[in-house]
Amino acid sequence: MKSNICHGWPALLLLPVIALTVHAGDISSTQPSDLAARIAQAGSIPGADGRLAALAGVGKALALSEIPEALRQAECMASLRERVALTSSVLGRWSELAPAAAYVQVVEMPEGVMKLECLRAVLPSFAGKDPRAAGDAVAAMRPGRTRNEAVLMLARTLAEQDAPGATRWVTELREGFPKDAALRNIHFIRAQRDPEGMAPVVAALPAGATKDALVINVAGNWAARDSSKAIRWAESLEAEREKHLALVTIAEAWADVAPADAADFARELAPPELRQRAVSIALERWATQNPGQAFEWAAKSDDAQVAASALTSVLNVFATTAPEQSAGLVRELPAGPLRENAIAVHAEAACRWHPQAATQLAGELRDAETRRRVVEACFRIWLAWDPSAARQWLATADFPEATKQAWLTRKPDPES
Repeated sequence: MKSNICHGWPALLLLPVIALTVHAGDISSTQPSDLAARIAQAGSIPGADGRLAALAGVGKALALSEIPEALRQAECMASLRERVALTSSVLGRWSELAPAAAYVQVVEMPEGVMKLECLRAVLPSFAGKDPRAAGDAVAAMRPGRTRNEAVLMLARTLAEQDAPGATRWVTELREGFPKDAALRNIHFIRAQRDPEGMAPVVAALPAGATKDALVINVAGNWAARDSSKAIRWAESLEAEREKHLALVTIAEAWADVAPADAADFARELAPPELRQRAVSIALERWATQNPGQAFEWAAKSDDAQVAASALTSVLNVFATTAPEQSAGLVRELPAGPLRENAIAVHAEAACRWHPQAATQLAGELRDAETRRRVVEACFRIWLAWDPSAARQWLATADFPEATKQAWLTRKPDPES
């Protein structure tokens, strides 16, 4: 007897299709005359990506009455990836029109990647239309990988609509469900959308990597909206390490909104290690907006360590985007350790973008050994890129002739 199963798929996969008229109400069993032609046309497009996109487009434009036949057509496709593309698209369309019925179709499929992909196409629509029914349906699924993925998927979807409600749903699940992972998903979404509401929840969590990540998320998102409230929350944290983590994150996020205020805030933090970290990260963000202003602020700091680390953060951005301009500002620094450090940082950051500017500035270093080492590193790149200009500069540079000849005769760096 001839089998009615296309391409060897289990009979169970076809059984739900027979029941579509029950699940979808008025879905007709008639076969639209042009549907097969539309699918055949999409399947004839040259190029795999084009075929997949076209098949997905067919699924997205279906009428409710066309869905049963579209699923039957998908079952008879020879290519697995084309079968998955059309099936998931058809089910996604069905979920727009009758999400509960589409979900039942997916749940009755055999376990595997196909079922999981189709679930991703259906569950968000189901949850959006009837979150309570979706929650009950997922909780009633058979144990397995698909159920676990469905719990995580639904937790994220529900959290976008109602994070406290999503939390209640997850905590009420029986043992055996991925409750901890689902709660983490909800917490991170809530930390982004409602950092103030999430703050007390985070503070009560046990110490660990998850709490650290949530502290960063709450502090950063809250600081961008209301820095003063975020600071008060950070300072209320009992663990010093978590408090410092939150304060540094606040300085970083605040710098995207008001960089000067964020830098001034970071400068007043204690202890010195915290102050240095916070200032550096705030100045780095400031440098991506106005590097000249950030440089000026850092150069005027009366704390030598803070100034050095802040200028390093600024120059790592400034010297790669405007090497000549940043070199000019470094030259204006007063002689001393701060200027020496800034020259070395500039050289390292700028040498592969503008080796001439980096080499010439590095030539102003005071320490002879540091000057020789830094200039050589930059000069070798300059020599490989523009031999004539590099040789002309070296001819008048203040280095021993033996050193110059060694630089000129050494083989170029293959990475230059």
